[in-house]
Amino acid sequence: MKRIVVRARGELNVPGVPILRILKGEAPRNSVTGEARLEGDTLYAVLEGPDESVERLLKFLPMASPAIKIREMEIREEDYTGKYHGFKITPS
Repeated sequence: MKRIVVRARGELNVPGVPILRILKGEAPRNSVTGEARLEGDTLYAVLEGPDESVERLLKFLPMASPAIKIREMEIREEDYTGKYHGFKITPS
């Protein structure tokens, strides 16, 4: 099991492209739990789940929509906690 903390910067707050809703929909399809929030053009997310599922979701992020342009992505691995029981969007 894996826990990843992600900070992605770029053109993410695009009108008509709900990156947080897209992520919330893809996470359970990939057996990933955690949370995400968008502050301006920066996405902050914590992803937990099976190693290959978390990696799959990380690879999906830059391709979530052609309108989204990720310019920089920082990924930090932490100890898995099992804290999450779903995927939630947190307020900025």
